Amino acid sequence: MIDTIHGIGHYCGRFADGFWGEPQNSLSNGAFLIAAGVGFSAWRARGARDVWQGVLIALAALIGVGSFIFHAMPDNVTLQLDLIPIQMFGLAAFFYLARGEFALSRWLAVLAVAVFFLVRQGWLMIGPRGGLGGGMSHVPTVALLIGCGLWLRGRQRPVGRYLLAAAGFYIAALAVRSLDLPLCSRFPLGLHWLWHSLTAAVTGTVLLGLIRQGASTPARHEA
Repeated sequence: MIDTIHGIGHYCGRFADGFWGEPQNSLSNGAFLIAAGVGFSAWRARGARDVWQGVLIALAALIGVGSFIFHAMPDNVTLQLDLIPIQMFGLAAFFYLARGEFALSRWLAVLAVAVFFLVRQGWLMIGPRGGLGGGMSHVPTVALLIGCGLWLRGRQRPVGRYLLAAAGFYIAALAVRSLDLPLCSRFPLGLHWLWHSLTAAVTGTVLLGLIRQGASTPARHEA
């Protein structure tokens, strides 16, 4: 088994060099394409073609594509292809939620997204490192999902249930990630593929919440 614990990504399950060195981790990224497909079906079923929702669907698919490329050819360049679509999806979804469900103006929504981004970057700089199998960077996003979900659920907004369900999937994913490296010697296949599956469930649940119940089109609100 190739050592990725002390290399790029800090995960278990690479058995050989080359494109198919970790097929279980590469192919499990198909879960993001499934999530995007489910979102696309819901988007079409609603009839109204909300462009921002279409952008979120495309970003969900890009998460799977970028992560596939990284796990096929892991290096510092492809790592960015893995990380950037995830960050873009999260920030874009929060912007859409801020505009639709919290009825913020365009610039206040941008400010809210910027504040969250800075808080998250601050957490990365001063927060604990190495915990949860490298998943500590995701804690602010889980907190945001829980906070928004509780707030909207308390105001009888259906999307709140979706956000809380997504937070539940995210917590399960972080638990799996925290077990991946400790179990690597006994379970060389690793659990990173399950991390992909659960975070794809997070992505799909957020998509469905925003599309089915969700936020009205951002363009309907005036700045």
